[in-house]
Amino acid sequence: MSRVIVVKYITDKKRCPLSQDKYKLLLSTGLKTLAGNNQLSAAVKTFLPRGVVGFKTNCLVRKLNSTPVALAAAFGDLLVESGFNDNDIVVWERTNRELEQAGYKLNASSFGRRCLGTDTNGLGYSDSFYSSGQANSLVSRILTDLVDHNVNLPVLKDHSIAGLSGCLKNMFGAINNPNKYHDFNCDPFAADISSLAPIKTKNRLGVIDAVRIQYHGGPGYAGSYLADYGGLIISADPVAADRVGLELVEHFRAKNGLPPLADTGRPVKYLDSAAERGLGVADLNNIDLKVIDIDTDGTATDGKLLP
Repeated sequence: MSRVIVVKYITDKKRCPLSQDKYKLLLSTGLKTLAGNNQLSAAVKTFLPRGVVGFKTNCLVRKLNSTPVALAAAFGDLLVESGFNDNDIVVWERTNRELEQAGYKLNASSFGRRCLGTDTNGLGYSDSFYSSGQANSLVSRILTDLVDHNVNLPVLKDHSIAGLSGCLKNMFGAINNPNKYHDFNCDPFAADISSLAPIKTKNRLGVIDAVRIQYHGGPGYAGSYLADYGGLIISADPVAADRVGLELVEHFRAKNGLPPLADTGRPVKYLDSAAERGLGVADLNNIDLKVIDIDTDGTATDGKLLP
């Protein structure tokens, strides 16, 4: 059984991005709960024992609803507090342009936290193809050569083809030819891409930003289809994290009068394929889910997944 922690910041303010400090509180609470250890450093090192750590962002829609700079910065702070060096933290995406347009400051130097795209001079993609199932791709050298472990930092969205964009879909941004893998609702391609050796072995943790959930109109930005949720979905199992995320997307679709994704021709089939490949758990009944609400005073209480 896989464990998923959903930790939410409860406030009456709507459409208000979370600050770095609030993300830090959510992350710290979620990671300690997931690890079953109240000591932050020990909890972090349960998943990220040492070495260089990558943060794979999703910066498709610039500052509108990409992985927040505050989230990546907060996670970086927790790693530093847990004994990591700043320069051993690498925030990354497909291109430098995408990172800059989402508000990130590039840094490819040997000082400070790094932030760079696969198109940075001297990086690019692997010389050899990696294959799994129907996927055959070059993989970003950031993942193959630069980092020892990777944290997946997607944003929870509806997707116009795949149905859902979360942990598995975000790894399309780690390969050279994602355009080849969108037929049949990205099934089984999303599963196969996450089964590519560098992705499967180096992905250690998924943290899905569900502060503002885009339940329709994705993966681009559609502001009229955003739901305020205020949470993070945290798990070492990307399939289980996505399955919980799917529950939220479907909830807000129904709440706002939209049909289930399957009825729109976008069933999220790739989660079952991913489970068959041993990437994680797709059956909600086999997921150990804990929801934590944190109020404005910092008090944590048991919560419910669906508002």
